Amino acid sequence: MTAHHSKHYVTERTAREQIAQVAREIYTRKLSGATDGNISVRIGNERIATTPSGVHKGRLTADQVMVVNLQGEVIGRPAKRADGTPLRPSSELALHLEAYRRRPDVGAVIHAHPPNAIAFTLAGGQLSQTLVSEVVFACGQIATAPYTTPTTNQVPEIIGEYMRCYDVVMMLRHGSVTLGGDLDSALAKLDALEHTAGIYCMVKLLGGATPIADPEVAKLFALAHSQTPLYRIAGEHCPAPEPPLALRDGKRAVGEVSGAVSGDGALIDAVMRQLGSKS
Repeated sequence: MTAHHSKHYVTERTAREQIAQVAREIYTRKLSGATDGNISVRIGNERIATTPSGVHKGRLTADQVMVVNLQGEVIGRPAKRADGTPLRPSSELALHLEAYRRRPDVGAVIHAHPPNAIAFTLAGGQLSQTLVSEVVFACGQIATAPYTTPTTNQVPEIIGEYMRCYDVVMMLRHGSVTLGGDLDSALAKLDALEHTAGIYCMVKLLGGATPIADPEVAKLFALAHSQTPLYRIAGEHCPAPEPPLALRDGKRAVGEVSGAVSGDGALIDAVMRQLGSKS
């Protein structure tokens, strides 16, 4: 049985307007390309407002935002494109639905392609390291998940393990996912992730820096999260915030790790064994 927090949901109209506004902001600030990424807001225990597939984020209107249930089925009559064909939900909708299933506290999800964060992880950088104190307050623990093939079952199954434990997750060779109690919170975490990654990229170019010592990091987390909100710090039975070396590269993740297995289900099992995480 799915647990639900007793909370006030925004109205469908408010969610549509918020999503359109944030989509334009994400595009304008180059946190995603024109049709890249996706956004969703929970508007009830069983209803989600979400961006449609293939629509320019800089031109998205509130009326083009779609409403689906937790099974991903469209509710109501979807808007149409200029040629009359109906809009479809994002191909990554399953990622959002998995977040809401696993995290009843989450009210909004943003999947974006922030360039600094993607570049830093592609270069082997570890965003889980704490080089600046502000990231602890803004994001909690940033995690990086193994490579998964976009739009396949690998994404919700494997990334879901990370979203169960973290609010900010980088998906190797793909993009980011940020979770929040509302859309402003999810956007603020995306902004903090990309800002922090920009600093880390410059540090890497300048020769590197020593991370803040673990005892001080622990103090920062205690200060930033004195009320102990869940999902901000890696806990027991959570995947480590950096994937095993064998899972950092896309080729190895889908080839060597899986060995002779074939199909998404077998690959997901193989990756889960590498992560050593438990639900």
